[in-house]
Amino acid sequence: MKSATKISGLPALTVDLLQDSGLLMDNIFSSLWQQIGMKTILSRAGFTKRSGTPIHEVIYTLTLWLWLKKESICMFARESLQGAMGKDVLYDTMNREDLNWRKCHEQIAYKAVKALKPTGKKAYVVDDSIVQRFGKKMPGVSSHFDHTSGRHVMGQQVLTLGFSCEAGFVPLDSELFISQTKAHELHQPFQDGRSTVAKRYREAQQCTKPEMVRTMIQRALRADIDADYLLADGMVWYQTDDTYVPGHVVGCCAQNEEK
Repeated sequence: MKSATKISGLPALTVDLLQDSGLLMDNIFSSLWQQIGMKTILSRAGFTKRSGTPIHEVIYTLTLWLWLKKESICMFARESLQGAMGKDVLYDTMNREDLNWRKCHEQIAYKAVKALKPTGKKAYVVDDSIVQRFGKKMPGVSSHFDHTSGRHVMGQQVLTLGFSCEAGFVPLDSELFISQTKAHELHQPFQDGRSTVAKRYREAQQCTKPEMVRTMIQRALRADIDADYLLADGMVWYQTDDTYVPGHVVGCCAQNEEK
């Protein structure tokens, strides 16, 4: 008989924080959360909650779940939160269509870049990755050509934009790219076709990867995060319909070109 997976509980200080919002904890995660000013960032990004647990506490808990790499939200809530917050609250927040996660990420990235105090050459770095999925009804899944294996696979492809300098690297933006081949449809339509999530889903279906890269760079420039170069791995393949064109390291002054 297979024994149940043992789930380690959270540190006592973390549990206390989740149960008492007035208690400060001195571990790395909560200190960073406070230093960044996440409560203010969430408010500026339009994260609100009319009743129940304050939204910043819910987002803190979701971020903590990802940070601790727990198996599932259900198990995390049952075994680790010890009744401090129910799983339904976490699931409901993740399913909200109005939350602008990109705007929240943009503000965090801006603070991270400024904290690096970048000097010398600065570059935008573009990369894509494919996560193979096996669920037959999982939305956002389509067929992609995996250049590492040399074959088409069913999965989700994420295009990312990062900022690199001598002091370090900061992820700036990301887009889900859904190809037109064997794409899985949504289980049900969005409640509001004008919502943030609905708009991003349409972009994932309708935009090419070069168009996504251009838009992400424009957003970075508007956020006052500029760079001297745009770098892409020589093995990154940009798909337009059924044509695959290899990407190259591009020494373009993106800052001057876009401005």
